[in-house]
Amino acid sequence: MRTRPPEVCRQARGHPFYPPDDELAAIPGLYATDGHPAEDAIVHLRYVAAWGEWYVTELDPDTGAAFGRPALGRDAAGGEWGFIDLPALESTGSGPSRLVARDLYHQPAPARDCLPAGRPR
Repeated sequence: MRTRPPEVCRQARGHPFYPPDDELAAIPGLYATDGHPAEDAIVHLRYVAAWGEWYVTELDPDTGAAFGRPALGRDAAGGEWGFIDLPALESTGSGPSRLVARDLYHQPAPARDCLPAGRPR
């Protein structure tokens, strides 16, 4: 079993923020896909909140540091590929307007097929 950052909002969320170990093992480590076209990157995790979405393509499961693309607010061009601090997202807050949850139904797929319409690929 891996050591993960603690989950402070798990009870409010009702499910684990991080996926099981076998799913974590399938996610490339940080920088593993560097140099590959962004649209070909596999989005392994999707997190959602009332105020945004986060698409994770690389992850250090021990620290929660991730790489991917956020989709924040209603701006179709908003967000850039970059690092995502998953422990900070997880602990954002427990109120319905702040809580960030893992999309339990997301299946890994290329970014070109996952990112919301209107988002640069």
